[in-house]
Amino acid sequence: MEDAVVVGAGPAGLAASWHLGRRGVRHVVLERGRIGETWRTQRWDSFTLNTPTWMSRLPGGGADPGPPDGFVPRDAWIAHLDDYARRSGLPVRTGVQVTSLEVRPDGSFEVRVGGPRPETFVARCVVVASGAQREPRIPALATGLPAGVAQVHTAAYRNAGLLPAGAVLVVGSAQSGGQVAEDLLDAGRAVCLSTSRVARLRRRTRGRDTLEWLVPAGFFDQPAAALADPALRFAAQPITSGVGRLGHTLSLQWLQERGARLLGRLRGAEGGRLMFDDNLGANIRFADEQSAAANRQIAEALAGRGLDATLPPLEDDPADRPHPAPETIHAPTTLDLERAAVGTVIWATGVSGRFDWLPPDLLDERGLPFHEDGAMHLPGLFVVGLPWLRNRGSGIVYGMDRDAAAIVDRVTERLAG
Repeated sequence: MEDAVVVGAGPAGLAASWHLGRRGVRHVVLERGRIGETWRTQRWDSFTLNTPTWMSRLPGGGADPGPPDGFVPRDAWIAHLDDYARRSGLPVRTGVQVTSLEVRPDGSFEVRVGGPRPETFVARCVVVASGAQREPRIPALATGLPAGVAQVHTAAYRNAGLLPAGAVLVVGSAQSGGQVAEDLLDAGRAVCLSTSRVARLRRRTRGRDTLEWLVPAGFFDQPAAALADPALRFAAQPITSGVGRLGHTLSLQWLQERGARLLGRLRGAEGGRLMFDDNLGANIRFADEQSAAANRQIAEALAGRGLDATLPPLEDDPADRPHPAPETIHAPTTLDLERAAVGTVIWATGVSGRFDWLPPDLLDERGLPFHEDGAMHLPGLFVVGLPWLRNRGSGIVYGMDRDAAAIVDRVTERLAG
């Protein structure tokens, strides 16, 4: 019997394993594919992390995969995860798909693995670290699109050269949609972008990455319980980009200046005719307002620390300039795919976790584990790596170390009981 089983060898699972090892907890990490499988198979070629390298460190130190103020590309990040697991001596078993979990009469767990060589692991505790970004979400209306139009989710997109000829409609303008739209524009493709209500964050503020100011201001420490609306836990991450030496700001109006044709939210399809809400102006205004609010939060924090006079002025960032009159914006509410020469629709409509191997009474209406600060409703069962697990930082690498440490504290308490 193991003291613990960790399911998933992405950043959250590796961090949990490191902390378990530091506490002398006998455990094994089970990974369905290779280490960091989702990062390997569901990220496009130009993908980079959106947090600077100093915010993307795993516990235990070691060499950074790039400059601390830079952004790690996909392949370098995967290599870093491989090296981290090897260097830290983490007990990872790859190529094992967990198929079910059952509770034994003594309160321990049976974790079953399927495939050619089924196996059962018994453990006193289980840490679920299989992530919330595994299963692509595609709206039901996708089935009504013409057969001649290719459909690709951002999880399967790699680069513009692999797409059929013609214009590309990207549906969704959060981080993935905005970045893929820019990748397509960089490749010279004609792009239509169906926008959504998503916040924006400027990349640089007064000589530093904006996140370097937001971290000490407590932005990522906000607990889920402090949210005015609990549904905000499921809101998309603010749009920005880590592409380039120091990354850059992305905004809807900036993408439009680069040549993208902006539309409102996609709401329906009748064959080759798509219908959109008349909310493009509202989406632009929302992003502008959220960026301005973050800028004010930083300015107030700097003034309170007496740093305002010692720093360079706020950079003029064309991509962060608010639209002067968003209420006047009215994009077309229909699009004929054939007339617009659209050959591909890319669904940037989000991803979700896959937890169907857990008992169904442990999952909420979204299929996500019920938990309180990472402790699930069965004693000895924990989860790490979910957005807003404990606070705003939980869903990014920056918060996974602290969350994993806290969860492993709970594991060791359970084992000592």
